[in-house]
Amino acid sequence: MSRRTDNVLPAKCAKCAKPMSTPVVCDYCHALNPSGEGEDYFALLGLRQQFDLSGEEIHQKFLALSRHAHPDFHADQPPEVQALSLRISAKVNDAYRVLSDPSRRGDYLLGLLGGASSAEDKSVPDGFLETMMMMQEEIADAAASEEAGELKRIGQVLQTQHDGLLRRLGELFGQYDEAVVCEATRTDLLREMRRQLNAVSYVKKLLSQTK
Repeated sequence: MSRRTDNVLPAKCAKCAKPMSTPVVCDYCHALNPSGEGEDYFALLGLRQQFDLSGEEIHQKFLALSRHAHPDFHADQPPEVQALSLRISAKVNDAYRVLSDPSRRGDYLLGLLGGASSAEDKSVPDGFLETMMMMQEEIADAAASEEAGELKRIGQVLQTQHDGLLRRLGELFGQYDEAVVCEATRTDLLREMRRQLNAVSYVKKLLSQTK
């Protein structure tokens, strides 16, 4: 079974020995457990390692964890506990920032699965750049003529493109789980995920020009 669909296994709190739903903060005594600092962002928030996660689920996990990881909660603790709280709280915030954004979540998950970074592979789907160049020209023309309505229309088209790319990413990550035993298929899927993520990044940049 792929590690992306395995449930996050609970650890035991170093202080009270009770099971924990996240690796760094005990659900019962709220003690911080430094052994969990090295966990990936999904495990840190107690989430399954997968692309298809709801924003509400991520937000709720973040709120539940950040309350007891926050330095203010440990203000009366020894200096070493306060320092640990600062580190854990910062990592929890980073985890939420990445996982709450679908494209960042996909990029992060791709890295965990061994896929190439955007710096290593800048490829995009076939025909994508030609379409984006046309959209770029349309944006420039609309901006030059100060046609707010046209910019809004282009933005809607780009948003549809953006959402479609994310749906495709979800399909690819789902296929990865089923094909993980086949090395060749797995490699092809990772490459296609990278292309889709690069395309999402490009579309997001153009979208920002229509605001």
